[in-house]
Amino acid sequence: MVFSKFRSSVSELLKPLGLFLAKHGAKPWHMTLIGFSFSILFAYLALAKYLLLTPVFLLLAGFFDVLDGLVAKVSNKVSLSGAYLDSMVDRLSDIVIYAGFFFLGFDMFIVFLATSLTLTLTYSKARLENLGIREPRISLFERSDRIIVLTFILILYIVNSSLSHAAFTIYTVALTIIVTLRLITGYMDLRK
Repeated sequence: MVFSKFRSSVSELLKPLGLFLAKHGAKPWHMTLIGFSFSILFAYLALAKYLLLTPVFLLLAGFFDVLDGLVAKVSNKVSLSGAYLDSMVDRLSDIVIYAGFFFLGFDMFIVFLATSLTLTLTYSKARLENLGIREPRISLFERSDRIIVLTFILILYIVNSSLSHAAFTIYTVALTIIVTLRLITGYMDLRK
């Protein structure tokens, strides 16, 4: 799993690219919408069974998700409206990505559960921040973590589809545990 130190390192590595894009007129919302477009293309490729391309487009969706925040920071264009747009589009992107897994033949109930848990996890973080908890104690499976794990599952699907179904189930169980821990620790932190 990708932890916060690794996330920071990746952000630092990509900072020159963020500066380059900002210097040439790229806006954070451009990156947000490009990333969302790649999510839609991923789902289409999954539906059309272009298996070899699915991991590439999923990673591109995640890559542009990282870039939108970077472009906002380096160009001093961090704004409440931008944060709201990014958050909403990310949730739509999550739904579209899970739809892609359904199109590939993953169990409908497990895909529905993974989608619901992902939306609950992101909502819980936003709600805790709104209530004054800047960073939840349990901050595993952030969006970049999920994209990397799901890309690994896609690669596994290409090699051995039954093994990938088991991996997706394990992923969903992990999401269940993390959401439960977030619920408990968030409640305890707010009672202090």
